[in-house]
Amino acid sequence: MMKVAIYDLDKTLVRRATFTPFLLFAARSLAPGRLPLFPVWIAMMIGYRIGFYDRTRLKTVGMRLMLGRQPICALERAGREFATHHLRKCGWVEGVIAMLEADRKEGAHLVIATAAFEFYARAFAEKLGIDDVIATGWDGARIPGGNCYGEEKRKRVALWLEDKPPGYRTRFVSDSFADAPLLQEADDAVFVTQSGKKRKRAESLGWHVIDGSL
Repeated sequence: MMKVAIYDLDKTLVRRATFTPFLLFAARSLAPGRLPLFPVWIAMMIGYRIGFYDRTRLKTVGMRLMLGRQPICALERAGREFATHHLRKCGWVEGVIAMLEADRKEGAHLVIATAAFEFYARAFAEKLGIDDVIATGWDGARIPGGNCYGEEKRKRVALWLEDKPPGYRTRFVSDSFADAPLLQEADDAVFVTQSGKKRKRAESLGWHVIDGSL
């Protein structure tokens, strides 16, 4: 039976979140004059946590604020440079990478499904030899179809799976309860955490838990 192994990116494969670090990294080379606006971005993130707007709006404003209008080719180039920089700084989650490599040896079809923007998520995927990436799009000014997060991510993965032959089994690996829609549908749900409280909650939902510190 074919196995499809789907991995989240931020804090699952990569130890730290990527979007704010990407904004800072890319602004330094693509729009250095916008770096003084970074405190405004911090205020925007606080506003999101309070509930003033959703993640799609937050990320759209973040891109416009810190980077302005950049051609996709420039963002992809910055994304490749950023992936190298970010991994040098914080690294992969080794226990999850070991699981991914075991899946690869078993012949599983490997996929990254993430809320990160596709123009830099693909750079991380390339470093792992993964071709299929389901991520948030960017057309230069907005996020078409919305942020690839939560239920929206589940829908996009389901659409991607429609083209696969029947009879496959799925593994989904994530550090976030926002991915519960996908974890609940997976044949093998794997939750990544260092928190004892989150471990207990994930185990109560029937998910296998691995230590995100390894």
